[in-house]
Amino acid sequence: MRVLLINPPGWVGDRIPLGYDLVPSVPLGLGYLASTMESEGITAKIVDMDWGGFSKEELVDMISKFDPDIIGITSFTSNYANAVDIAKAAKSHNPNIKIVFGGVHATFIHRDVLHMIPEVDIVVRYEGERAICEICDALESGRKLENVKGISFRHDNKIFSTPLRHRIEDLDSIPFPAFHLLEPSIEHYIGKGKEKGFPIITTRGCPFNCIFCSTAALHGRKYRARSANNVLDEMEFVQDKYKINVISFADDNFTMKRNRVIDICRGIKERNLDFEWGCSARVDLLSKDLLEVMNSSGCKNIFFGIESASQRVLDTVKKGFSIEKAKEMVKLTEKMGIKTHCSFILGLPN
Repeated sequence: MRVLLINPPGWVGDRIPLGYDLVPSVPLGLGYLASTMESEGITAKIVDMDWGGFSKEELVDMISKFDPDIIGITSFTSNYANAVDIAKAAKSHNPNIKIVFGGVHATFIHRDVLHMIPEVDIVVRYEGERAICEICDALESGRKLENVKGISFRHDNKIFSTPLRHRIEDLDSIPFPAFHLLEPSIEHYIGKGKEKGFPIITTRGCPFNCIFCSTAALHGRKYRARSANNVLDEMEFVQDKYKINVISFADDNFTMKRNRVIDICRGIKERNLDFEWGCSARVDLLSKDLLEVMNSSGCKNIFFGIESASQRVLDTVKKGFSIEKAKEMVKLTEKMGIKTHCSFILGLPN
């Protein structure tokens, strides 16, 4: 079984949209799918059209050469139209290829996708590592898709949705992303300058109630975390193999479990890992002593989701902290020499 995984471009055309970030972003989600499939003996290939600059003609040529049985396409709302165009081009080239959609956008409008886009055969809802492997097994063995949990598909012009599967509790059981499948090479993402940066995801889920965020809806309100040793093993791996010296923890809320953060910080020093690193954190889950531990292990920047300077708006969107606490923590973090980045959302209720 051969599976081609595609990350659609964020934009097409000659004019770059206002605010579009040209810095390439490692498609970690596809990397996890690919590494899990490889562990099951499935041949996978990743095409990042957001970075590779592929035209649809070049994509069709790549499909011809790789000859996949399945094409998996992920998308955010922002690049969904491009994902649909890719599905149409692939299906036009070879109607026998099974097109599988996944990702946050397809998860929440899976019925609309299948109803409106006939080129899409299957939608994976929520986490995809186990589901994509079972889809491959079902298609290869001739077993019914009804036995694969967490998917929606079309059969006899009707849309069927199977029961949701349990989310993966042991995140350590998922292999590290298939960095070796990134094309043309991982160096195109990390650059060749003195600062070689790379993202790592160490958690899934969020127990908070912010009404605007898809994280809890997609990954659940239970906070699932990789062990400190598993995270440190990946950091050591990317440092030794790719000479990475800057890590971005891409979790929505890296500091949820205080003791785990401390264990990672201590492990960085015990293993002599030479990194500068940053993360995202809630202002109400940090303290002076925790910031000191983080700073001593290389933390140089923290991203805070403040969202609004109005307490009334924060309360409306159930952010769960006070603007006074936000101001206090930003000042403290900056005073300690850690750069802060704060996000604000325009258009929140009230």
